[in-house]
Amino acid sequence: MKSVSAALAAHLAGPVTTLATCWRITRRDGREFFFTDHDRDLVFEGEVYRASSGYSRTAIANDSSLGVDNLDVEGVFDTQAITEEELRAGLFDQAEVRIFLVNWADPSMGSLRMRRGWFGEVVLTEQGVFRTELRGMTQALSQRIGELYSPECRADLGDDRCKVPIHPPEIQRSAAYAVGDIVRVRTSSALATIGIPFVNPGFDAGDLSGWTLVSGSASAKTSNGALGPKTGTHFIEGGNVSSFEVRQTVDLAGVLDPATTDGGSYLLTVGAWRANGGGDTADQGRVRVELLDEAGAVLATPLDTGNEAMAGVWTLRQAADAPVPAGARQLRVVFSGTRVSGTACNAALDGVSGYFTDTTTGVGTAAVYENRIYRCVAVGTTAAVQPAYDTGVGQQTTDGSAVFEAMEAWSRAGLVADVVDRAVFTASIDEPRAADGWFAGGVLTWESGPNTGRSIEVKAWTQASGRIELFLPMGYAIRVGDLFRIHPGCDKRLDTCIDRFANVLNFRGEPYVPGQDAIMSYPDAR
Repeated sequence: MKSVSAALAAHLAGPVTTLATCWRITRRDGREFFFTDHDRDLVFEGEVYRASSGYSRTAIANDSSLGVDNLDVEGVFDTQAITEEELRAGLFDQAEVRIFLVNWADPSMGSLRMRRGWFGEVVLTEQGVFRTELRGMTQALSQRIGELYSPECRADLGDDRCKVPIHPPEIQRSAAYAVGDIVRVRTSSALATIGIPFVNPGFDAGDLSGWTLVSGSASAKTSNGALGPKTGTHFIEGGNVSSFEVRQTVDLAGVLDPATTDGGSYLLTVGAWRANGGGDTADQGRVRVELLDEAGAVLATPLDTGNEAMAGVWTLRQAADAPVPAGARQLRVVFSGTRVSGTACNAALDGVSGYFTDTTTGVGTAAVYENRIYRCVAVGTTAAVQPAYDTGVGQQTTDGSAVFEAMEAWSRAGLVADVVDRAVFTASIDEPRAADGWFAGGVLTWESGPNTGRSIEVKAWTQASGRIELFLPMGYAIRVGDLFRIHPGCDKRLDTCIDRFANVLNFRGEPYVPGQDAIMSYPDAR
C-alpha cells in the first residue's frame, strides 16, 4: 500500500499527468546527490534535483512474492555529479537510493514513493558509462541466516572464530597484557616510497606511445635474434639509422610534495634494462635521467651511462638513492643509440622504472613491523617508553614487567618491483614459508600509491619470480615502488588448518560427518 497526498491522488486519477522521476542518493559518508529525469531541474522539499546527468533504468516492478526486486541503472560520468574517480574509489558502494515520482508542475503535491534500495556492484566502461544494480529491501531476505554443517571450515581466516592473528593490534604503552595476547610492535623506521608514473615504460603498448622520438627511428619489438623482452611483451630498439633518440618527461606535480622536494628530503631510485639485439655487440646506447625545474632547466643528472656497447644479455642500469634537488618539478628519461657496425642501430631498452623515497618520516606501513608479531609470555604492564625489541624469532624482550616473544607474522610487507598490468606484477616479499600458491586466496592491501587503502583477493603466487596475480584489476595503475601488505590464503580444509596454521582447535568444519552419498548408500550396493 502506497500513501500519497489527496492532491497527488487526484492528479494521478486525472486524464493527464505531469510526473517526473526523482532519485535521491545518500552515500555512506553522508554526501547526497539529487537527480531527475525531467527536462529541467526540479526543486522538491528544498533540494535541487538535477536534470543534466543522464541515466536510464529498467522497469520498476513490485509483487507480493517477497522475491528480490532489483533493477539496473545505467548512467554517464559527470564531473559535477558522479565521477569515475569516486566510483573507482568505492565511494558509491552500498549507497542508499530512494526513487519517487513528483508532479513537476506542482511539486508541493508531495511524492509517490517507488523504491528504496542500495547500490550493488558497479561496472565501469571505457565509454564513460557506469552500470549498477539497485538492490531492493527484500535482498536481505535472500541471505542465509544460521549455518549448516560442512566438511570445510565456516570461519574466515583471522576472524573471531578462526583466531589466527593475521593483523593483531599494536602494542600500547603502560598497558596490561596477559599471557597469550598477541601484538604488533614498530621496530623499524621504514620510509615511504612513491612510484614514478611512467607511460608505457616497457613499450608493451607495441609502439612508442608516451615517448617522444627526437631523432632517427626506433620501434617496439617482440624479439630480434635471440633477444626477447626483459619484461612484458616488447622492448625498444633502433631502426636502420646511424643514430636515434627517444625521451619521456614526467610531470612531478601531484606525485611529490613541493615543500618536501624543496627541503631536499626525497631520494630517487631509477633505472632501465639495456642490451643489444640481433647478436650485435658493437652498437652503443646511452641512458640518461635528468631532473628539471618547472621551466625545463636541468638541475641534476642522477643517471648517465654514457655511450656503451652491450651484448645480447639484459643488464640493469640504475641510480639508487640519488638526492632530488630543490626546485625539481619534472623528470626526464632519455635513451639514445649510435650505430657502430651493420645497417641498423641495435641498441635496445626495456623496463624503465623508478621511485622516490620520502626521508622525512617513517610511515605506518607493514614494513615498520619487520614481519614480526609478539606473543605475551609473562603477564605484566608495558613500560612508558618502548625498549629495543629483539626481532629474532623465538627471542624474548622484557617490556616493563611484561615479556614478549617474537613470532613470524602472517601479514608480510611487500614492494612492487615490476608491473605487467593492473592485475599482474612482481614484488619483493620476505616470507621464507611462501611456497608457490602460499598467498593464493589471501588478501593484498595497498599502503601507498593511487590504490592506497584498497584490498583485493590474490589469485596466484609464484615464489621463484615473486609474481602476483590478482583476481580483479585494480582501479588505478599499479606503480613500481608501491607498498602493500599481504597475507596467505586459506582453502578452509582441515589439512591446511593443521599444516599451515596449526590452528585445528579453532577449525569450524565437520570433515568426518558422512556426506549425502554415505547417507543414501545401503548394504550390497552395486
